[in-house]
Amino acid sequence: MRRIDFLLFLLLTFSISTSLFAQFSIKNQMGDELPNPWAGGLDACQFGRMDLDGDGMQDLLVFDRRGNRLLTYLNKGIEGEIDFVAAPEYTDFFPEFNEWVIFTDYNGDGFEDIFTYSQGWAGIKVYRHLGTYPPQFELVVSPYLTSLQGEGYVNILATNADYPALYDVDKDGDLDLLSFWSLGTFIELHTNRSIEFYGHADSLIYERTDFCWGRVAENEENNEMYLDTCLFKQSSLAQGRTNRHRGATFGVKDLNNDGLPELMLADVDYPGISMFTNGGTVDQAFMIHQDTAFPAYSTPVRLFSMPLPYFTDINNDGLSDMLVSPFDPNYEVTENVNSIWLYLNEGTENEPDFSLLQKDFLQEEMLDFGSGAYPLLADLDGDSLNDLLVGNWGSYQFSWYVDGTLFSRQQSQIQYFRQVGSAENTVYELAGPDLGGLFSHNLKGLVPAAADLNDDGLTDLLIGNELGTLIYMQQQANGVFAEAAESFLQIDVGSYSAPQLFDLDRDGVLDLIVGKKNGTISFFRGSETTIGLIFNLVTDFLGEVNVTDFNLSYDGYSTPKFFRTAEDETMLLVGSEQGKLYLFEDIDGNLEGIFQASGRFEELFGFPASKSDRGMRTSVEVLPPNEAGKHGLIVGNYSGGLDFFNGMAEVLPGFPSLDFFQKLKISPNPANNVVFIEIPSQMGKSVNLNVFTLSGIKIKQQQVLPATNVFRLNIADFQRGVYILRLSNSDGVAFGKLIKN
Repeated sequence: MRRIDFLLFLLLTFSISTSLFAQFSIKNQMGDELPNPWAGGLDACQFGRMDLDGDGMQDLLVFDRRGNRLLTYLNKGIEGEIDFVAAPEYTDFFPEFNEWVIFTDYNGDGFEDIFTYSQGWAGIKVYRHLGTYPPQFELVVSPYLTSLQGEGYVNILATNADYPALYDVDKDGDLDLLSFWSLGTFIELHTNRSIEFYGHADSLIYERTDFCWGRVAENEENNEMYLDTCLFKQSSLAQGRTNRHRGATFGVKDLNNDGLPELMLADVDYPGISMFTNGGTVDQAFMIHQDTAFPAYSTPVRLFSMPLPYFTDINNDGLSDMLVSPFDPNYEVTENVNSIWLYLNEGTENEPDFSLLQKDFLQEEMLDFGSGAYPLLADLDGDSLNDLLVGNWGSYQFSWYVDGTLFSRQQSQIQYFRQVGSAENTVYELAGPDLGGLFSHNLKGLVPAAADLNDDGLTDLLIGNELGTLIYMQQQANGVFAEAAESFLQIDVGSYSAPQLFDLDRDGVLDLIVGKKNGTISFFRGSETTIGLIFNLVTDFLGEVNVTDFNLSYDGYSTPKFFRTAEDETMLLVGSEQGKLYLFEDIDGNLEGIFQASGRFEELFGFPASKSDRGMRTSVEVLPPNEAGKHGLIVGNYSGGLDFFNGMAEVLPGFPSLDFFQKLKISPNPANNVVFIEIPSQMGKSVNLNVFTLSGIKIKQQQVLPATNVFRLNIADFQRGVYILRLSNSDGVAFGKLIKN
């Protein structure tokens, strides 16, 4: 990314990277409004801290490996208070991650760097923080991190199923690395020699100095660990071994104030964390005691599967708290509703006492349906206002083992949010957490479509599912449905049907379009009969559309959404397994031909297609065009959440060349009631002032005619948060960031 001023970058990007939270508000069944409904859901997360905006506060980074999504939150809390504000505009400053990431300052410059999985290389690559606000990074190690092992430097093996630890084990000022041996069982220590060789921590020069750190060994068949077990040479242990260690997470922290790090391990397929007390020395770790239900003195972690602990100060009291979330790469077995456990430290920093506060940290503030989210806008109650229906792939119920293999029950349902606002002020309130009682059908992947199918004036439902069939639910009265018929018209598209009801051929009768697991789309032409609509198969390969990326998967999980533009042109937007939204045109009059990939994404939706990837297994609902001809989007993803992009947001038009960009001087900043703004001398004294929220909404506009080049702005009625100020006249434009306390 070309380096430009932070403020201008925000202004150019907030409209495409930020879900516009204020436009559609969401209330739960208690009538309480969710503060951050459109954050996109969270499943299996890793965490980091970093000052994103230069205010001296450590902000929060959340990486969800389900779809490789990064979420950024600004820390607005005071001492003893938890207050994180979603700030998705900062995600654009980070490189892409895959599977796992560790944020830590390896070179001691006070800025957190990035260690992450090197996909395709079974290794680790490293990005260095350049010391800027907002952060910028330089790739300094690629494709993998090496260590002196024997006669030469070789790759430090890292897989997508193992989470290593970076910690100054020998207390010399640089970060050492702990990971499992390539065949499992033992922990290897790779000692960082940067201090010894160069006198500083800037370099990442590793040497494997211990193949059995802590003298602990893991059972290859389960999560059992053994103490004092380094009884054989590494070469003898390797004989006859064909399968490697299946996955583990590391946590390293001194928990008893003796200057030695304890070890916390979790194993794939298991819900707990084992904590090992270090009774050795700085030079030779030796684990002497095992707590198999950490923290045993409090509420032990029991979180399927493979929980990863992260220690950081969440409530701004100066003490490290603990966050725990699943790490298991198998997305079908993990907890996905209450999957971020927060333990507050009620002890001291040197001797922590972790007490469980909640199991849904951050998730409680957002729409989170477990795994998968399939949104639909439809007038279910006949009040001429579109309600919101959301199906899901499944929400976690429980787990069990068969011959040592983990299985988990995931069940799907459709949640119904009734529109209780108005056409001008959309407010959704949860009215039915299990619409039609579909949860009891024990299915996964429920995808709703809606229309009056029997001509009785009530909206009925057709629902796709994992079996590839369609479930018909006839609405008999407002919110009352007849018993679901599980095989509507004997239609079967294979597996994971995703239906839409839409008059595709413009004959005045709704047709049926169905996406499916193989990435293609089936088309059934609708016909009116005395008993209602019926549908007949036309093709299983409509438009020759296939959204499967065969470089990455054999499946596409297409979720089609046909819509019409302001010019009444039929277009197709399709969600996919890999997360990309595919746009197609050349549809009208060409239903037997090949649909063409369209480059009009930004024209129609107001942001580039490159920003449309919201994770994995995306689905989409398209809003009608606004006066500017742009459509809003509600995008679902496998993390169980929704992103909302509203084409109605007013964003700053007509940016001048970067060469003419000027930065405003604002003081005090942050401020409570009043700020003073200096007008750049080359702009004169008569300027236009516009104030925008970070989500692109203009909240103030006025002409400024001060006696001097400094004017006073009253911000007492501004809500707490971050704002962008724009001054402009015929001589130029200037921007500034204002923080309201």
